[in-house]
Amino acid sequence: MTARALFTLLFLAGVTSPALAVDTGLRPNAVEMMRLPPYCQAKFNAATSSPEWKAWRAQIGENFIDLHHYCAGLNYMNRYWGARSAPDRSFYLQRALTNFDYMVKAEKPDFALRVELYSQRGEVNKLLRKPGEAIKDFNTARSVDPKAVKPYLQLADLYVATKASARALETVTEGLRHVPDSTALQRRYLELGGKKPFPDPIVAKAAAPQPAQAEPAAPPPGAEPAAAVEPAPAPSAAPAATGTPKNPYCRFCPPEE
Repeated sequence: MTARALFTLLFLAGVTSPALAVDTGLRPNAVEMMRLPPYCQAKFNAATSSPEWKAWRAQIGENFIDLHHYCAGLNYMNRYWGARSAPDRSFYLQRALTNFDYMVKAEKPDFALRVELYSQRGEVNKLLRKPGEAIKDFNTARSVDPKAVKPYLQLADLYVATKASARALETVTEGLRHVPDSTALQRRYLELGGKKPFPDPIVAKAAAPQPAQAEPAAPPPGAEPAAAVEPAPAPSAAPAATGTPKNPYCRFCPPEE
């Protein structure tokens, strides 16, 4: 084989062979950044002293300092959906899971993106064929905010994929009770075999009415209003004895022998 033929063969092999994924670090490139939420762009690009950074810090909570891991997880998921080879997809899923796991461990009580975090990690676990872990994540997301629609739909899809359609319908039914106006849940409810009317929404229990205070009866016409009766003064306690029997006004006199 000539050198030219060998070069041509290697070139064609390089063109047709899928390239392995290369991890470029946590920071997305310029094109990838445009596909991320605005708080991710602020986290990566805004100065910590800028009003934009401070505004997102106040809205997201204390975990804004760690948010580049969550944003990196989102970016790895975007790369997963655009990857063409199975090794690349597996690599990006693992990297997404690592970053979402980091955020779960660093999670603070005031983190405003808890529902999204557990929904995203649940989706990764579902794609990694870990249904038990995915169910835990979706249920956690529902417990954080029962009115969040996405976790109900994700959990229902997972149940359908695992041949548990009845559980899927139960999940969507519960979702509709919390969010009765959700068209996505209504559509999924009908697709899973639910019948109209849609489930009754959960109504907050009203506070028990307090008994009305009886108003004093009005005096008859011409009668003088009754004088207000003042309560008798409480008996005052006798003052403590001071001094000595011979000199009761001497507070600091020595005791008599």
